[in-house]
Amino acid sequence: MRRHWWLPAVAVGLVVPVSGCSADRCEEAFTAVTMSVDGVASATWDCSDQFGGGWQRGDVVIEASDEDGAIEVMDAILRAYAASPDLEDRWSVPQEFKTRDRSIIVSAGDLGFNGPPKLREVREHYGVTPG
Repeated sequence: MRRHWWLPAVAVGLVVPVSGCSADRCEEAFTAVTMSVDGVASATWDCSDQFGGGWQRGDVVIEASDEDGAIEVMDAILRAYAASPDLEDRWSVPQEFKTRDRSIIVSAGDLGFNGPPKLREVREHYGVTPG
């Protein structure tokens, strides 16, 4: 009995890279939601969506005169993320939120999260179902 070893090789050759559409959608959605919150000076995103995973990196600059004010802005941003149906549960929030001069840096840990949470965790934390 002859085995045909070429079949897996042909199948591998037909793999097509994932389109940047999902990554573009991630970047646009995160930027739009973040910029809709009062106290946000700027927001830029870089997202990747690969087979079986990906990543989201956000650079969010906030306007605040003290740490309490920065935490309030970050809380408003996370609540906006939780409510947005355009953001996927599997996507992550930024590791930090900072003022322009980096004199104030806050993170989701300041709101009781253990590291940068996925949107699913943010929605559970605030009891929000998007839509």
